[in-house]
Amino acid sequence: MAWDFETEPEFEAKLEWMRHFVREEIIPLETLAHEFRQPGGREMFAKIVAPLKEQVKAQGLWAAHLPPDMGGMGFGQVRLGLMHEILGQCAFAPSVFGNNAPDSGNAELLSVGGTPEQREQWMKPLLAGTMRSCFSMTEPGAGADPTLLTTSAMRDGDEWVINGHKWFSSNASISDFLIVMCKTGDSEHGAYKAYSMIIVPTRTPGVNIVRDVPTMGEPDHKTGEPGGHAEILYENVRVPFANVVGGEAGIGQGFALAQKRLGPGRIHHAMRWLGQSQRAFDMLCERALTRYSHGSILAEKQMIQDWIAESHAEMQAARLL
Repeated sequence: MAWDFETEPEFEAKLEWMRHFVREEIIPLETLAHEFRQPGGREMFAKIVAPLKEQVKAQGLWAAHLPPDMGGMGFGQVRLGLMHEILGQCAFAPSVFGNNAPDSGNAELLSVGGTPEQREQWMKPLLAGTMRSCFSMTEPGAGADPTLLTTSAMRDGDEWVINGHKWFSSNASISDFLIVMCKTGDSEHGAYKAYSMIIVPTRTPGVNIVRDVPTMGEPDHKTGEPGGHAEILYENVRVPFANVVGGEAGIGQGFALAQKRLGPGRIHHAMRWLGQSQRAFDMLCERALTRYSHGSILAEKQMIQDWIAESHAEMQAARLL
């Protein structure tokens, strides 16, 4: 028997509001995507979406991934999944709802692992939208096996000295701070206890953002545009010892914190892509019903019907995963 993801009527009403809001208020912003990439584009985008964010807050849907005492709504994974399925239809939607990656994951990480001082200094500005952040973990020689990460942080008095090479650090070139996974020592308990996360202000001397790495999705991406994935050299970067996430108790907790951050994030990303798929599927059906060729509309042709049925089945199967 299939799970239909049914929710209580009150939350279904919220989902319906979101569907209308994304379709009528956010998707039209895509017509300005080119302008948002120009100098001053970030400021233009922030000005346009500010009143939209207020509407989201009035609906009680802002930063829904965080608990109420941290400024969020405390939604569980089913509710969040259904939300992100709607938000995924437009790249601009998550930021309007205060849960755009990587800021949402970093805020969640700080909420569960940060000290009170770190939450005040770094998490609250993320929630307010006055800061942007980056999660800097992947390295050229360490992707699938994070125990091979080599970026190190050595303690020198009241400071950490960080050296290493990262890439695909999403959002780094426009961020205000980075959360960097570093090797902070050799642990007798194994590699998974040898790493810690350290907060590094992006403008700290020695943080050298080499470039945003082009991707198949954005081969023309320019360094400094939103949504980039940066290559970074950390060269004798000095930050306060207190910047290790969780304080002294957070030393060696990098992998545990990463799982708390990345686990829920994978679900949200998957649901966003289902939202993208649904939008593409709707366009497919619209085209099939309006395009006339060789004596009939496309929707009446057997092979087109098969493609539509297969696409729908694959989306439903992925949704149930």
